[in-house]
Amino acid sequence: MKKSVKVICTCLALSFGISLAACDAGKTSDYVKPDTNTGGEYMLPEKIVSDADFKNPPTALRPMVMLHNSSVRNVDDVYARGYGGIVTNVAWSKDYLQNSRAFENLVSVVEHAIEDNGMYVWLYDEYGYPSGSAYGLTLKGNPEYEALGLVPSFKAVPKGSTSRIDLLYGHTEIVAAHVYSGNGESDMDLSSGEDVSSLISEDGSSVTYTNRSGENKVLAAYMSKRWYENTHSMENWYAQQRYINMLESAPTKKFINVTYDAYYEYLSQYFGKGIRAFFTDEPAHQGSYFTISERQRQVIDEPDLNVPIAECLNYANSLFEVFENVYGYSLKDNLAYLYKDDGSRAAKQVRMDFYALTSELFKDNYLGQIAEWCDGRNVKSSGHLLLEETLYQNPWFAGNMLQLLSTMDIPGSDLLFSRPQKAMEAACIVSKMASSAAEYSGKKDTFAEISGAFDGTAGDMYDQLNSVGVQVCMGINNFASYYYQGGAHTEDEDKIFSAAIGRMRYMVKDTVRRTKVAMYYPYEGVSAETLPSVNMYEPTASAKEISDVFSDMCKTFTEKQVDYDLVDHVNIAKCEVKEGALIAPNGNAYSAIVLPYTTALRSETVLKLKEAQDAGVEILVNDFGKVICEKGANDTAATFDSVAKKAVNVKTSVAAANYLRDNGHVTVKLSDAFASDIYASRRDCSKYSIFTAVNAGEKDKTAGFTLSASGKTVKYYNAVTGKISNVNASFGNGTVSFNFALPANTTGFFVVEK
Repeated sequence: MKKSVKVICTCLALSFGISLAACDAGKTSDYVKPDTNTGGEYMLPEKIVSDADFKNPPTALRPMVMLHNSSVRNVDDVYARGYGGIVTNVAWSKDYLQNSRAFENLVSVVEHAIEDNGMYVWLYDEYGYPSGSAYGLTLKGNPEYEALGLVPSFKAVPKGSTSRIDLLYGHTEIVAAHVYSGNGESDMDLSSGEDVSSLISEDGSSVTYTNRSGENKVLAAYMSKRWYENTHSMENWYAQQRYINMLESAPTKKFINVTYDAYYEYLSQYFGKGIRAFFTDEPAHQGSYFTISERQRQVIDEPDLNVPIAECLNYANSLFEVFENVYGYSLKDNLAYLYKDDGSRAAKQVRMDFYALTSELFKDNYLGQIAEWCDGRNVKSSGHLLLEETLYQNPWFAGNMLQLLSTMDIPGSDLLFSRPQKAMEAACIVSKMASSAAEYSGKKDTFAEISGAFDGTAGDMYDQLNSVGVQVCMGINNFASYYYQGGAHTEDEDKIFSAAIGRMRYMVKDTVRRTKVAMYYPYEGVSAETLPSVNMYEPTASAKEISDVFSDMCKTFTEKQVDYDLVDHVNIAKCEVKEGALIAPNGNAYSAIVLPYTTALRSETVLKLKEAQDAGVEILVNDFGKVICEKGANDTAATFDSVAKKAVNVKTSVAAANYLRDNGHVTVKLSDAFASDIYASRRDCSKYSIFTAVNAGEKDKTAGFTLSASGKTVKYYNAVTGKISNVNASFGNGTVSFNFALPANTTGFFVVEK
């Protein structure tokens, strides 16, 4: 199996033509190894559930606190409140990263936390956020490292006339020009482009075209700009400052040099010996435009509000050359397809390629370089990206989240709600992305930054705690908390909070998630429908429909106790079909694959779907029957027609969830089919099946439970109280059945001893 996965991954990497570094992510994980002596079965991790360790989890398993202004005194306070670690950084000051005294103070804090208190430490890699700027140091002396955008300007050129387009205010230069048949911007043949870049003035400030063709034409000038005004770099909650370009490698290389190397100089003795990881916070492409709020923040780079807000794409001076090297055709000649939609297959394929490339470049240039640096120094790379939870924003701001997150040693997320029901709506996407990325790249750990920033910390300590429980249910096992800040908890509440999260982490440590359902993450579908926008909340109607259906399906499945892994074209290609199931690299066996509505699939996905379907795996299709594939794969796209015809067609996410529940594709089934506030998942180790069960409701919930497991005893472990109780259950035919009253607003675990 390892060999076949490696071959598939190599082919994928070569198809992008960028890097083979990601191929190692396809190897079988260290903690689930194929056992050749048992016919390819998978050995599970050894684990003994100790009631004593559950009740009082060790420091190493307790959560972290975010301490951006750390001192020995507040480290002691954090420790006294029962926490296990801190995320910290050198002091945020005007001489950030350049003050030896500040680093020496940080060394004393880290030394005290590790040596005196037995705590663990993560290092935060930025002054505020988003990561990458190093408080202006990355761009200092290298303005060419700044993020760029590409903006079009169109002008009608009637036959026999001459038209000119001038560079827009605040833009850099016109880098390409084309003419198209048509009468104006809204009436042009996108396939008719003729390159007239030779007509651009020498200084790049204008392009003039005389139409001698005998038919009406439209002139398009594509101009670059330093992309800053009205972006996330201007609207984030911390500071307004210019940002780096993720499409090239040099900016990140310098960021690592001024930031990571500085930390290593002072703290190398603790790397891998107390310092576990680096936290990178919300790096992103500029992507689209934000509405600028009146909130108070630092202004490091004064924005020029006279720069027009025009439809814009992420751009780099090297982009055209890289694109042609990877895909074998000219992006310049197809630029109109990125800004306009004629409904053609060609347009969708160009957009699929463009947003696959910008994702891959972000992965290699930023996340990949940081991961490589960390791997060479015995620490892990982690953190989270920007706007993970909304699919239609993924192509603009980052890319294929599953592949980006898999580049991190500890794939991460942030979840900034303090009520569990609201947390679920985000966690069913962002937590699943991180946990699925970890599973397919052989990573044991996942991460979340937690706070109540998005709802004003509306929930009390128990609400906040079970917002964490929701994330544990969906595969997250490391947490860094902002709830400590501002006195949100009393000392006694913090002791309850930290111990409970420690119990959750204890229960899922050294286990492997087990689910029967794979849900497809339709990145290429939303990419095919994506056009630039002047408002980050205004995608095309088609992109929004794909995004909304995906979100609704994740939410509905979670509410109906249908657990799932997210898969994309890379991850599904790593699976093998065996004995009527799709087998993931960690041994997870999917008996059903669900395809939310989309308009495009990669050919690898279509071929794997057909192979799985032919072997008896159930395919559920959300009311669509045709897709496009990438260039050169039209025949494969036609193959999907037959897959869709044989698939189970479901009109709604509710219908899909009900079908999966009724046909044995769930690991937990409740007698109450409408118990929407109960979230559940299964994990396995050698001696136990461990089922997370979160009651996010305000009342106790009594129901009949049927667990997909074999065993001889069942206990319920209440993570909030630490109480352990025996459960009277019946066993047979691979299931465990019992009635139970789940406590209100509580996270707990049913432990089935095998």
